[in-house]
Formats: sequence, C-alpha cells, structure tokens
Amino acid sequence: MIYEIENKKMKITLKDEIIELPIKLKEKINENFENMKKTGANIWNGEVLCVSECNIEDDKVEIICKKSDYAHYLYGERIGCQKEYECKNLSAGCLLETIDGYYIVGELDENTSYPTMLQVTGGGIDQKDIFGENIDVEKTIKREAMEELKINLNDEESILYNRMSYLYVSEDNEQPGVQLFSKAKSKMTVEEMKKYFEEYYEYLKENNLEVEFKKLHFLEKDNAVEELNKLSNPRRNYLIPLLQIDSKGVENDKKYNFWFRKCNYKL
Repeated sequence: MIYEIENKKMKITLKDEIIELPIKLKEKINENFENMKKTGANIWNGEVLCVSECNIEDDKVEIICKKSDYAHYLYGERIGCQKEYECKNLSAGCLLETIDGYYIVGELDENTSYPTMLQVTGGGIDQKDIFGENIDVEKTIKREAMEELKINLNDEESILYNRMSYLYVSEDNEQPGVQLFSKAKSKMTVEEMKKYFEEYYEYLKENNLEVEFKKLHFLEKDNAVEELNKLSNPRRNYLIPLLQIDSKGVENDKKYNFWFRKCNYKL
C-alpha cells in the first residue's frame, strides 16, 4: 500500500526496546546469517529498526520503531518469520528523476546481499540519523544518495527540488517493511546522468571502495512500469506502486493503522 504524504506532519520515534524472539528462532536466524556470510556477501549484523506502529491520518503520519538486527531482517525476507515476529524494517530512499523525464533505478552489485536487485537509492536508518528518540529519515535519504550515486540532494545547482512525498507499507511476507520516499528532480539529462554515474562507478572500483549499484536503469516516466516489467531482475516490492503513484497518481485509501501484536508462539 502506498500513500502520498507530502503535506502531512511526520513524527518518527524509536523506543529503547529490543524485539523479543524465541530462543530457537534466534538460533535459526544466526545460522542463516553465518551461511550467507560464507557465500561472500558483504554484510554485517548491524542494528535495524523495526516498525511496531504506523498510523496514517488525513493530516499526519506517526511511526514508532523498536530495535532488532540485520540478521533478523534477512531471515524474515529469505525464509520468513511468523507474523508476530516479523521485522518490518524502516528504510528511506529517493525516487530521482532526470530533467528530461527518466526515473533512475539502481541494480545492486554482485557483492551485496541482494545481487542484481532493482531499487531506488536508499537504505536503512543509521545511528547518525537518530537524535534522542527522534529519527531523521531525510538525513538517511541524503546520505544514501551521496554514497550510492554521489548525488548531493542539498545542491540547488544540480537539484531542482527534493521533497518528502510517499510512504509504502508492505503486506508481502517476503519483503516486510515500511519505506519513506522523497521525490527529487535532477537538473541533469539522462545522458549526463549516465556519464556521471559511469565515472563515479570507475572511481569506486579503482580505489577498492564499496560499490552498491553496478549499473543504473533509466525508465521513461510515461512508460516506467512497462519498461520495468521488461527487466528480468528481482525487484523491491515497492517499485511498481512507487512508479505508478508518481507518474499516474495511483494511491491507496488515505488512512492506515498497523501495530505489532505479541502472542504465544512455539517453534
């Protein structure tokens, strides 16, 4: 489900609580993570914020998170957790469009945890984005755009606008999560962006720096979904709804409420 949130007040907070999991489930989560590391994936088990409450009203959005870790999140995506133990990961990204009307979708590198996956620039919340109990997702978005694309979303000389625009709530057990997206428009054309990214990619490779995207796909705005569907890559479940709402204004109902319920569960 996806929603327009541009004119809504946002409050995103973190409770100082860790999601409690059964011991046997923890053992399976840790075993899965160690097996993934053996494949050569460039991953580490950092803190992940899981959404415990998400309330969307006509004029506001309120999100409350609890703590877990990346191993828990990956296990939920790859193998699956019973619903009450899902990690609905909070992440944030940017739908970036060139000045001549092409959306930018990245293809993840082979050394990431999701090789060839298609997604917009973005990622999970970092400790640097948390101030007391408040979470600054705009800081997350700007940092990820700089790391993955070397795009400074604050630069008025290269960015026409950047504004918080959409919220996606996944109901897919394979990719549970809550994502916030800004929409930005670059002053670069598609050809300029291609050249710019190619130079940045070569710089990362030559200096043995971490590569997130191995290539970019440019989807013409008016035919973005059709062009995306021609690609055989795996993709984030938010991609089609995000492209639809931005290009065609396809939105879900205005109000939504979700909360984390705890119940008896035995493995």
